[in-house]
Amino acid sequence: MKKIMILVLSLIILTGCQIKYELKFEDENLIENINVELKKSDEKQIEDIKKYKAYSIFDNTYQRLYKVNYNNGITNFTANYQYTYNFDEFRHALYIKSCFDAFSFVTNDDNYILSTSQGFNCMFVDYNKVDNVEVVINTNHEIIESNADEIKNGKLIWNIDDNNAEEKSIYAKFGSVKQLNFFDKILQFIKNNFLTFVIFGGLFLLIAITVSVIIIIGKKNNEI
Repeated sequence: MKKIMILVLSLIILTGCQIKYELKFEDENLIENINVELKKSDEKQIEDIKKYKAYSIFDNTYQRLYKVNYNNGITNFTANYQYTYNFDEFRHALYIKSCFDAFSFVTNDDNYILSTSQGFNCMFVDYNKVDNVEVVINTNHEIIESNADEIKNGKLIWNIDDNNAEEKSIYAKFGSVKQLNFFDKILQFIKNNFLTFVIFGGLFLLIAITVSVIIIIGKKNNEI
């Protein structure tokens, strides 16, 4: 039988791994993606992480498992954990609850406020450590204010390592869903489907070139 272990506990006992925590706050849903990256040479750690059931929610009321995917790259191994919370469910989110002594996500006058206590607790256990954690929040809501380390392309980013973990906290205040105009919607659609546009654009160009070549050859044959 597989061992049962909370995701955060299985992550923090690893040495030399990189973690990217991404939260997509879209309308009233919160999509949590956690990527854990290890070197392929860390065979024991990789085998260990595959043994455990990873819980997105684990409390006295109910439990929920992450959807898990593993990817073997050329030099690295990546484990991806994903779960979609509704607004009420997110207060039970195990990872963020475990990594901070306190956190809340509440509504106030049509605004949404996500805040944690100071001190990120998922960097060390005894002498084992996680090298660094990147926390990213992506949203279609208006960003009113935050204490993010940086903002790139509308994404809030916090960079946590062993030098700043004790002082690190997360704070963000969101407004209503941003209303896009017609042209913004087109640009957003293209951005979200960029690969599809590239593939079909390439096929269209190939067909257009083929048809043009056939027409040119046909004209030359008629001239002879």
